[in-house]
Amino acid sequence: MPAHDWPLADDALTGLPTLLAALHPRPDLVACSVEPKAHATAQGLAAALGAPLRPMQGLHEQLRYTAPWRPDPAAFEADIRRFFDHPEQVVSGEESARDALTRFSNAVTAVMTAHPQPCVAVVAHGTVISLLAAHLTGRDPWTVWQALPLLGHVTVSWPSQPPQGTSARPGA
Repeated sequence: MPAHDWPLADDALTGLPTLLAALHPRPDLVACSVEPKAHATAQGLAAALGAPLRPMQGLHEQLRYTAPWRPDPAAFEADIRRFFDHPEQVVSGEESARDALTRFSNAVTAVMTAHPQPCVAVVAHGTVISLLAAHLTGRDPWTVWQALPLLGHVTVSWPSQPPQGTSARPGA
């Protein structure tokens, strides 16, 4: 089964109270990827917050339908590292880092424009979150990705204007 179709594990939300305690300020809206794991996570978060949930197209993970399955974590991490190190190239799957960043940034911009709220939680996927967070903060996307645990979070201030230069090298 492709990773885009994986369901959320039964015990995946046990860390939700810890995540909720770390979110300051508390989100007024939860937007999410339509992929099953992110959507189920967002449903749990939105319910705990008492906030509306908005599934949105474009917030999905980097397209990896044809990427080989890597049961060895080191091999998977090597693929991710190449993805970040060569943002203009399609190194695994169907989407380059540059293209994934552009698509994800455009989707987050659409969320922020259509649903202006003081604080928005975007529940998505580690690779694309790392690309955008690195782009907005000037950090290295590999470093962001390595530090992002399951049910982790990255807080960024959203610019009043859509981010420019998303076709530039992520993290540069």
